[in-house]
Amino acid sequence: MTRSASTPRLRFTALYYAALVATAALTAPQRPAGIAVQLASLLLVAFACLGRIWCSVFIAGRKDADLVTAGPYSIARHPLYSLSFVGGLGLSMATGSIVLIVVTALMLGSLLAAAARREERWLAARHTEAYRRYAASTRRWWPRRSTEPLPGSMLVYPDVLWKSFVDAGAFFLLYAMLLAAIALRTAGALPTLATLP
Repeated sequence: MTRSASTPRLRFTALYYAALVATAALTAPQRPAGIAVQLASLLLVAFACLGRIWCSVFIAGRKDADLVTAGPYSIARHPLYSLSFVGGLGLSMATGSIVLIVVTALMLGSLLAAAARREERWLAARHTEAYRRYAASTRRWWPRRSTEPLPGSMLVYPDVLWKSFVDAGAFFLLYAMLLAAIALRTAGALPTLATLP
């Protein structure tokens, strides 16, 4: 894996998700998640995966050279981070534990906010006035309705786009692992060591 400024954050996030799966395998929620919560969980994970692929079409292969302001980047300054948060929230909802949902939201919120601030400092230093105008007109997290048309065509880098498909697939794999861990514990194949609210 190529080392970048985001490598420690990505490694920590991967370890956190592994711990989330292990926790779901060995702890039970006080009340199992109902069908509505499970459906919402799946929809959030799917939305995050598809959204991250859409974002990657616009930014993959050009984020270090250009200030990308089109497509999802005209709606919010950090759509990839926002979608990572949504996906993580969906994963934690699958556990049915309020504690795990809150811990996940706090952990991802702090990690992604720090990453966004670091990225904004870098973009402001690199693109000065253009970034100042972009930041003034586009919210950091909360999406706004964009009036900018999508480009008629653009160069897409297949190897970088493939990486975004693999990245999105990791969210689905984690979701499947969570469901499998919960099913194994519920069936008695794994012990329930604690109950979480």
